[in-house]
Amino acid sequence: MIVSLNEAEVMATKAAWGAGRPWGLAQDAGRAMSTLEAMRLPGAASLLDVLVATDGVPCEKLRPVSTQSEWWQADRAMCPVLVGTFISDLGAQSEELKLRQVHAPLLLVPFCLMAFDNVVFNWSKCTIRSSDEGFFVRGALNAKVAEQVSIDKSEPAEEVTHRWQPGAVDIADEIWEALSAFAHRTYVPASEASRLKGAGAGLTDND
Repeated sequence: MIVSLNEAEVMATKAAWGAGRPWGLAQDAGRAMSTLEAMRLPGAASLLDVLVATDGVPCEKLRPVSTQSEWWQADRAMCPVLVGTFISDLGAQSEELKLRQVHAPLLLVPFCLMAFDNVVFNWSKCTIRSSDEGFFVRGALNAKVAEQVSIDKSEPAEEVTHRWQPGAVDIADEIWEALSAFAHRTYVPASEASRLKGAGAGLTDND
């Protein structure tokens, strides 16, 4: 499916809302997804993984909680949108963050860029390093759940593999359709009265 970045963001926002995220968090999810897609990174696939894995789970169970250790975690794998907003609010107060069990950790990247000028992410066998020109990416991005994620301030990446690319993006049809199914949960079912007021003459023959 070839769509504009704006269409991708709108769809992602509605899908996240349909999956139970409050509207503000749904908007954050939409922006994060479109930012990744603009870098030609799999933002749509990552968001879909999160929505499927956390469907029906209250947000309270997916957000990070303070612990006595250096790690932030929850009772189960955390939502990267909720973690990302936490990091954005935290700002530059921390030099390093360590997280246990995060769904689709790629979605954390756009949020962290609002908190740090340059940052390096590590999880599983993946490393992402940021710079003003884009991202250096090494390793597999498609982790559905990362058991451990570390986020550190860093020097800018000397090499860049992904840059911002304006214009339309290509999202796989099956991913777009799955996001659309979540988005459709937000639509109000048509009533008999609304159908009769819609296009056409309804039950009234004006001829």
